[in-house]
Amino acid sequence: METQITRKERWAFGLAGLGQNMVYNYTTAYIMVFYTDVALIAPIAVGTLMLVARVFDAINDPILGNYIDRHPSPKGKLIPYLKAIPIPMFVISVLVYFVPDMSPALRLLYAYVSFILWDLMYTVSDVPYWGLSVTITADPKERLSLISLARILCNVGWAVSIVLAPLLIKLWGGGQQAYLLTAVLMASVGSLLFSLVGRHAKERIQANNQEPSSFKNLLQNKALVVLQSSRILQAFRMVIATAGLYFAKYNLQDEAQFSLLGGLLILAMILAMFVTPKLKQHFTKKTLYQASLVLGFFAHITLYFLGYQNAWVNYAFLFIMGLSLGLNDVLTYTMVGDCVDAYEQKSGLRTEGLSFAFHTFTTKLQSAFGLFFIGFLLDQSGFIENTLQQPKAMAAIFSLITLYPAIASLLGMIPMAWYDIKEKRTQ
Repeated sequence: METQITRKERWAFGLAGLGQNMVYNYTTAYIMVFYTDVALIAPIAVGTLMLVARVFDAINDPILGNYIDRHPSPKGKLIPYLKAIPIPMFVISVLVYFVPDMSPALRLLYAYVSFILWDLMYTVSDVPYWGLSVTITADPKERLSLISLARILCNVGWAVSIVLAPLLIKLWGGGQQAYLLTAVLMASVGSLLFSLVGRHAKERIQANNQEPSSFKNLLQNKALVVLQSSRILQAFRMVIATAGLYFAKYNLQDEAQFSLLGGLLILAMILAMFVTPKLKQHFTKKTLYQASLVLGFFAHITLYFLGYQNAWVNYAFLFIMGLSLGLNDVLTYTMVGDCVDAYEQKSGLRTEGLSFAFHTFTTKLQSAFGLFFIGFLLDQSGFIENTLQQPKAMAAIFSLITLYPAIASLLGMIPMAWYDIKEKRTQ
């Protein structure tokens, strides 16, 4: 077996991330607006649904990761899951936008069941996918290159869903059928691309565990706990896409503006990911991670005080936000891999399944808390769907992309004081 990642493998891994993010980000960005404005479910009920469903599902992430670490198959530890999930990914991602014409209570029940199933599908795809980044190579430089390419393509997938989806939804009439047809398109292309990684990737790093890993091992990995604590504290920052859709529709009074604003944000994220390997030659990952949070705080709080009346001001600070998010994103995934390697050196146990499950767990907690807060704040501000909003509601929506993400950026810096992995600069 070759010891280095092949070009075909590298692109299969990256394109799988592109496909997954087309599917995942279409739903994370649009499902709340779909529930409130199309399915006509009350914002506070939707916020509660997001909190309950995603906390419930987040619990499943470490359970799946622990199972993966304890039960490797002869065909691989992670590859079998990646081969099995593309078809369920397509089916469930379409069903979540098919809300039957029934009573409000039954619509809400259907939303709970379908969204929980969708979150479970995401777990089964995401935990082994990012765990593979650790088993596919032991070379830190090669791993950084692999993850950088993957995160760039992941954000291309995000860009496709952010830029294309509003245009398609508007073209197809803006009702349930429009959202459903867009889901069919995103899910069919996305699941096909995701299937590439299961067909072409190889697991090269085999665990030599003397005993099965457990949740105790997870808590013993201090650096990983610190990193994920930082992520959780950034919850209000990580739902900017959903908040941005409300901002475009109600504050700017043009939902299609989300394509431009979201596209600009993602362009900046991709640019940041391109330069991260170069920056890593001069700074440690911890330093760059902290710098990304400082940059994010500056962009969010400055826009909050300047306001959104000037379009070019909006564009400029959204671009800076994107640079911050892109830098933070690619660094987080490589730092999780570093935590896995460091803990193996200390304990003799290799826990990539459980560790990346912990990462998806915190990602879902971020989303759960952030989306619940969006629903709560909209409800408290007097938000009424599909109407011209009162100033209080518009101010609340604007704060969701400025003030609260700024606070989250500062909070995310606190745990990093205890991140203690020593690293060499990548040359």
